Amino acid sequence: MTSPRRPHREQVDLLARLTAQEGGRKSNHVYCDLKRRIVLGELTGASILTEQAIAQDYDCSQGTVREALLRLEQDGLVDRKGYQGTFVTQLTPAEAEAFVRLRLELECAGIARACERMDAEARAFVQQSAQDYRQMHETGELYGLVLLDRAFHMRLFEQADMPNLLPLLSRALLQLHRYTISQRPDVRPWFDLRPDPHADIIAALESGTPALCRQRMFEHIRANIQAFAPEIFDRVFDRGADPAERRQRPDARA
Repeated sequence: MTSPRRPHREQVDLLARLTAQEGGRKSNHVYCDLKRRIVLGELTGASILTEQAIAQDYDCSQGTVREALLRLEQDGLVDRKGYQGTFVTQLTPAEAEAFVRLRLELECAGIARACERMDAEARAFVQQSAQDYRQMHETGELYGLVLLDRAFHMRLFEQADMPNLLPLLSRALLQLHRYTISQRPDVRPWFDLRPDPHADIIAALESGTPALCRQRMFEHIRANIQAFAPEIFDRVFDRGADPAERRQRPDARA
């Protein structure tokens, strides 16, 4: 495989735009960068984060750091223990497996609803998302792909109009990106994948067929887990069917 290309100016701008979407406050900059470092495995369960040290690193106040750490705690990425400091959480295989099952339940149901609710704005988004993903794929910037993938799945779920479930999916996506990267820290396999991983989902949405959309979403999630978390793949996809289909079978496992 050839080495990832150096980012062009427009690709650098795209990454900056994705990060900026989460807010413009100083605490947001600290939050986004710490989150990036945790997701990419630069900060692990062995890392102790103190407000004073972070404030020095980012040239900001401890109050600003406190805001950022609170958001990371809400994401489940850190555990704050008062004067002992803040610790990066660790995701166990059992937790990752549960998040995969949750993601399947939410997204397979969600995309079927989204398919029936697609409007011009949503269609424009998914087409632009595909273009942005191909562009970012050329840069070799893994975290850029993470941000784009999460934005794609969250936007489709928003279209399903189930707002009370959005925070659950948001955490599942964030934690699973973190887990799969920890299992395959070498970035090369990520860029060996096709540069348009959502193409089949987009085509299904264009067909206007909810059942096909559901199937394509299931296949998409299944392929990602098989590639990047094989140790939990067999336990989740033991029958090759989506969760709703398994529940309907008389011999379905509990």
